[in-house]
Order: sequence, then C-alpha cells, then structure tokens
Amino acid sequence: MSTASTGRVTAVLLAIRQSFLAFVTAIGVGCCLLAVLLSEYVLAGLSYGVLAGMFAIWGVSAFVYAVVGHLGLRLIGYR
Repeated sequence: MSTASTGRVTAVLLAIRQSFLAFVTAIGVGCCLLAVLLSEYVLAGLSYGVLAGMFAIWGVSAFVYAVVGHLGLRLIGYR
C-alpha cells in the first residue's frame, strides 16, 4: 500500500473508533465476515465449524449491542 492509501485507511479507522457505536458495529461486521470465511460456504475444504459459530454469535451480539445503544441514546434525546 502506498502512503496515501495507508493514511486514508488510518483516517477511516480513527473515525470509526471515535464513535463507539460505529466501532461496535464494525467489530460485528468483522466477526460475521470471519464466521463466513471459517465456514465451508467460502472454501469447501476449509471448515472450522466451532470457530465459525463463535464468531457468528459474537458478531450478532455486537449488532444487538449497537442497536440497543442507539435506541438508548435516542430514548434519552442524545443526537
């Protein structure tokens, strides 16, 4: 990667990290993608079912926490 693209990636990661709900959602996306990668849907010879299940549960849990956090912030009137 070039320095410019590394700077852009770093800027995006820092922007996600500054918003906790966006950070939790990004973790959820990463866990779900890792779960799909570790299942046998992407590569037929690669099957780590237990790990895929664990990452799927963690990813869905992160999504649930982000939604509950967002609804909680709306409930108290934080914009």
